[in-house]
Amino acid sequence: MSTPTVWGRLLRLVPRNTYKAPKHGLQRQGLYFTSRQLSLSNQQLSTPSTSSDVDNETIESSSVVRKIKSSDAVTKHEIHQHFWKTKLGDPRSPISYHPNPAAEPFLTDRTWLRDACTCERCVDASSGQKLYASTDIPTTLAISDIEVTNDGDLQVSFENDFLTGGTHVSTYPREIWSRPSRYHTETVPKWEPWNRERMTKLSPYYSYQSFMTDGPEYLQAMSALSLYGLVFLRDVPSSEEIVKDIAAKIGVIQDTFYGTTWDVKSKPNAENVAYTDSYLGLHQDLLYMRNVPRIQILHCLENTCEGGESIFSDSYRATHQLWRLSPDIAKSLTKRQLIYHYNKGGHSYWQSRAVLSGRNVYWSPPFQHPLQPDEMTEEGMHKFRQWCKAARNLKALFESWDSIYMYKMRPGECVIFDNIRVLHGRRAFNSSGERWLKGAYVENDSYKSLVRSLPKLTRPTESLDV
Repeated sequence: MSTPTVWGRLLRLVPRNTYKAPKHGLQRQGLYFTSRQLSLSNQQLSTPSTSSDVDNETIESSSVVRKIKSSDAVTKHEIHQHFWKTKLGDPRSPISYHPNPAAEPFLTDRTWLRDACTCERCVDASSGQKLYASTDIPTTLAISDIEVTNDGDLQVSFENDFLTGGTHVSTYPREIWSRPSRYHTETVPKWEPWNRERMTKLSPYYSYQSFMTDGPEYLQAMSALSLYGLVFLRDVPSSEEIVKDIAAKIGVIQDTFYGTTWDVKSKPNAENVAYTDSYLGLHQDLLYMRNVPRIQILHCLENTCEGGESIFSDSYRATHQLWRLSPDIAKSLTKRQLIYHYNKGGHSYWQSRAVLSGRNVYWSPPFQHPLQPDEMTEEGMHKFRQWCKAARNLKALFESWDSIYMYKMRPGECVIFDNIRVLHGRRAFNSSGERWLKGAYVENDSYKSLVRSLPKLTRPTESLDV
C-alpha cells in the first residue's frame, strides 16, 4: 500500500515552555509562503502512486496545501524537500522532521506535543495558565490525523484525550515552527554594538516630559536602551524623588542595602569607592549579589566641580571582538571563577562569577576579593597566568579611546544604562565644587517583561562597522 502524503509547514524541535497562550482559544497566525512556494500554485502537485482507489482519498484544500488520507500507518507532511513523518497506528511513534530526505531527522515526542497545546480547553483564557500538569499526560497517545490548515497552522487530532475525552484537536501556530527561540520576544530588537563614534552620532538624549507622559520619545528611549544599553533624559526636575518615578517607567525598583535610592557624593571615610573624588575605573555594580540590578539610573542634581566626567563602554562589543580575534584567550575567561565581595557596615555579600559568561562580561575590580581560590600548583599557576593575559586583552578592548563614550553630566540630566552590559566609571574631580547624583536600580525580570510588552521597538536606520 502506498504512503500517504500531506503538504504543509516544516517542524523543528523546540525547548519546552516556549509558547504563549492565545487570548481567545485557537488563534492562528497567517502563513507567508516564499515566492518559490507560491509558484507551486500554477503547477500540478505529484501524488504517490496508489494500489487501490478504495484505500486512498485525495483532498485538495488549496493550490499549495494538499492532503491525502489513507489507512496506511505512515503520514507525511511535505514542502519541497522538507517533510514530517509519523506512524498513525503506533501511539509511541514520534513525529519526525526531515530537513531533506538525506538529513538526520529531528524527533518530537507525542506527549511533548500534546503538552504544548494552547487551546482554551487546555489553557485558561482569562489567566493564561495551564489547566493540567505535564505529568497528567499519558506516555502513549493515539493520533488519528495530522493536517495543515490553509493558514499554515498544524493540527493534530488526539484520540481518547486524557483531558477532554473523545478527539482533541490541537492547533500549533506557525511561529512555533519558524522561530521557536524567539516566540516570546519578537518585539525585542537585537542588541547593536557601539563605540565612541557610533554613540556620538546616535546622540541618545530624550525629553523627560515626553518619556514620563508616554510621548513619542518614551518608545524611542526604550528602544535605544534595549539596543545600546545607554540613554539620557534632559530637563529633569530637581527633586530627589524623581529617580523613583523614572524607575517605575522601566520596571520595578530594586531595593538594596544602599536603600531604595542612594546618593553619589564624595565624603570622608567612604564605604564605597564611588563616594570619593578619585578616578573610578570601568565596572559594574553589585556583582557580589546574586540578583545583579539590570538597570541603573543616575540623576544629576549638582555638578559644579572640575572634572568628574562619566565614562561608559559597551562590554558586549568588547566580548564579541575578543571571541572573534582570540577565541582561545576568550575561553580562558569563562573558566576561572572570581569571588566578588562586600563586607562593611554589618553587610556581608559574596558571589563567584567568571569574567565571561556567553556574551556577558562580569567586571568589577574594586570588589574582587583579594584572596582568590586558585590552585597552588604548577597547573594552577599556569591557568592563572593564562587568565591574566586574557583579562588584559579584554580590558584593553573596552578601555581603548575608541571604545569609551565620555560625558560630563549637568544638573537636570539623568543617565539610564544597562548595568549588565554597559561598564561605567568616572574621571577624578576637584572636590572644591559640588557633585551630587541621585541613584536607583531596576531589577532584571520586570525590565525584560516591560520591553516584551511594548509595541514593536524601532531599530536604527543606519549601521556602522564597530
